[in-house]
Amino acid sequence: MTQCISLQKTTSRRHIFISPAKSFFSPGRAAVLFFVFVFLCVTQKAIGATRYTVYFYNPESNVDNFASLKTRLDVYLKDTGPYQFQPFCDRETFEATIRNKHNCIFIISSWYYKELRDSFPVKPMLVGTIDGKSIQKKILSSKIDINNLMLLKNAGIASAGSEEYTRKYLKSMVGEEYAGVIDTCQILAVPKDIDALISMGFGLVQAALTTEYSLSKLSAINPGLYKKLTILAKSGESLQPIVAVPDANSPEVAKLLEIVEGMGKTTDGRNCLQMFGIDGWQKPGKSEWELLRK
Repeated sequence: MTQCISLQKTTSRRHIFISPAKSFFSPGRAAVLFFVFVFLCVTQKAIGATRYTVYFYNPESNVDNFASLKTRLDVYLKDTGPYQFQPFCDRETFEATIRNKHNCIFIISSWYYKELRDSFPVKPMLVGTIDGKSIQKKILSSKIDINNLMLLKNAGIASAGSEEYTRKYLKSMVGEEYAGVIDTCQILAVPKDIDALISMGFGLVQAALTTEYSLSKLSAINPGLYKKLTILAKSGESLQPIVAVPDANSPEVAKLLEIVEGMGKTTDGRNCLQMFGIDGWQKPGKSEWELLRK
């Protein structure tokens, strides 16, 4: 029998009696205990709920404010399910974090995907677009007085990518003959392609690595500067950033993929995509798969 302690007066002294519980499980208190129980169950479920993450790493872009990027994407994702966004600026940290992860998707550069795929099996699902185009070319442009690659020795080159990426990509563009010249150059990291081009106008650098699309935009924004530039090298075709998933993943990852794919259909989503330097996603077609397999 459930018991509690109560006090009862007699004529001569206090006696302590053990009596059946009457007040502790009164209707009002029982209701309170029930709601506390339900709250604890719900809280425990929420704490233990699996969260699915969008991991971002793109050495082809220098994000100038990771806190702002994370906040904006977290806000966008929070109302759609148990999803969160985590950007990285360091390759080593990114690769250590994603090891053995399956409840996630990745937004990564197409160039980096080719370096990652052998050590971490991932499957490309979407490719970014700008004005409906997913394929791009990179241009090494310089001031018009630097009209050959040898004149770049000890020069400054502006790039919106990481230094590791910029040096590797430039060497692939200029070939072994001029790889040593690239080693002597100083790399100036800037947030966007247009900043790299403007840096030449201000005399901060002598050359810039940008997309062909950005160089064409400069002709409209600053035709005077555009006329003072020359093209030293042009890359082959490559892709905008891609969305990939681990080879082994859960059904919830497919839902998250649908949410990311639909970002270009809403104003908030398009604002987020602009921070990646794109304006939409599309599924890879034949030409995209050919570039991904190279």
